[in-house]
Amino acid sequence: MLHPSLAERYVSERRTYGRLLRLAFAMAGIYWIVIYCLPLDTHVQLRSGQTFIYFVLLTLWGLDYMREQRRLTIVIQQANANGIPPESVSLSDVEQRASLFTMMTPRGGGWGMIMPVFFVVGMVVGWVLIIGQYMRAINVMLQ
Repeated sequence: MLHPSLAERYVSERRTYGRLLRLAFAMAGIYWIVIYCLPLDTHVQLRSGQTFIYFVLLTLWGLDYMREQRRLTIVIQQANANGIPPESVSLSDVEQRASLFTMMTPRGGGWGMIMPVFFVVGMVVGWVLIIGQYMRAINVMLQ
């Protein structure tokens, strides 16, 4: 549980981002069913694009995990420094690291601008690659 000032800034973006990432992983996984329902001679052609999709998605997931760990560390350190429970740590208490509490909306300077843009661009690239893979499978089916 986060203080309302942190939750207001972070929770809804994190929920949306998490859903998009999980859905992208699900669609990439379902693609394997599509591959194995098609003739054996098309498997190599259809599997070739999957590696880069997983590279992009796993990179996004790993960076998100790393930032989540940093967010929790900041909240716990601030709670210990102020002698308050972690749920009482507000956005003003972590103002110097407030950029960690955003996922897709660039805020502040430095990493507060770079990481949200990276997450959005990475998500778009992942989805474009996934849709491209499905289009490739549809082309193979129509031949």
